Amino acid sequence: MKNKLLITTALASSLVAGSAIAQTTITGSLGVSYKSVQGKNGTVNGNSFGKESQINVANKGKLNIGGLSYAAGFSLEFDGADGIYSYTPGTSAVTAGSFGAATVGGAATSVTVANLNANGNYTTTMTNTARQTGSSGWHLENNYIDIISESTGTTLTISSDHIQNARGGLANIVGQHAEDFTGGVNKTTTGLAMDYAGTAVAESFGIGIIQNVGKLGKVSYLYVPNHTNQSANSTKDSVFQSAGVVADDGDAILGADDKPTAYEYGFIGDLGVKGLTVKAFKSHEGQIQGNINKTKGQNLGVRYNYDMFTVGVNQMKQKVGSTTAATYLETKQMEYGLGLAVNKDLSIGLYMNKAKKEGAATDEKTKSIAVGYSLGPVALSAQYGRVEGMAGSQDKDANVLFMALTTAF
Repeated sequence: MKNKLLITTALASSLVAGSAIAQTTITGSLGVSYKSVQGKNGTVNGNSFGKESQINVANKGKLNIGGLSYAAGFSLEFDGADGIYSYTPGTSAVTAGSFGAATVGGAATSVTVANLNANGNYTTTMTNTARQTGSSGWHLENNYIDIISESTGTTLTISSDHIQNARGGLANIVGQHAEDFTGGVNKTTTGLAMDYAGTAVAESFGIGIIQNVGKLGKVSYLYVPNHTNQSANSTKDSVFQSAGVVADDGDAILGADDKPTAYEYGFIGDLGVKGLTVKAFKSHEGQIQGNINKTKGQNLGVRYNYDMFTVGVNQMKQKVGSTTAATYLETKQMEYGLGLAVNKDLSIGLYMNKAKKEGAATDEKTKSIAVGYSLGPVALSAQYGRVEGMAGSQDKDANVLFMALTTAF
């Protein structure tokens, strides 16, 4: 085994010889935040601190063929939880019954109590509130190897969470967009507001191409053969789990049969107009086994900056496939934003989001005002607003305060 390892390492070293002009960089960012939710009309209250930290490793240089260059890298992101750990939650509910001998079940989320008497066993079940474990608080993301032709303005990429994509709109100029800002209202993170319409194609491993279009911008196309989150699998033995590609000894693993192909194409650029940003994307996920419909997404946005003012408008649409209905369930979202740069350190932003889903009792509406202030290497931001009809539920309203300190290194 040792000899095999040495031979393999030597071969790999000879195939990936270092370049004298290669450049490696390590960067990172850190944010700490506080959110307070004051529920209205019976909506649940709550407040908490949060964090998000990230480390980025990147390398770039020249190839020894065709005048091509390359870029490669990955990122480690740590959100919320502090590491890999498990946590057994406390009891949240107990059904009525007479308590006798107790038996702890195999699952960490249930306990059965048996009362032994002449009439036989009588059981009572205590259920627990689910809690997020530390294992879901970190991510390996932005994995990529790009082959770049500077003469033609073409980039070929094999990557996940890297290529330009449909995530995010152009309307939230200062502060958070509605999906993040309203997260946690009424104890849910699945409101109607969208950050990625349709399906997050770019989150999975795929092969894509980016092409410069003169001075107008860049067009791109990404194809994913097995659409799922690459981090769902971590070993070569888990062949029929939900992974598409697994970085384990470099092996590619076939995913489950019901995982569809997906693709996304779009454009980002200024169309040759100073201060203008245009974003246009469409995505398509193939039909999942057992589903009647496919999933489609669209993101169209425009932002314009002139002097101290910035305005933005963004529209998102998604049609999600279903196993129970022959028609799509469509969600539409419109966002509007206005930003004012008071000086080089102080910015103020107004933001409005309206999301409507077929079959929902009401529209979800978010309005907020945000202030950002630069302290040099550290930035301070505060955002206050109101959400009405959270997740499309009637009278599920709340006032939200979000504050954050962020830095980069």
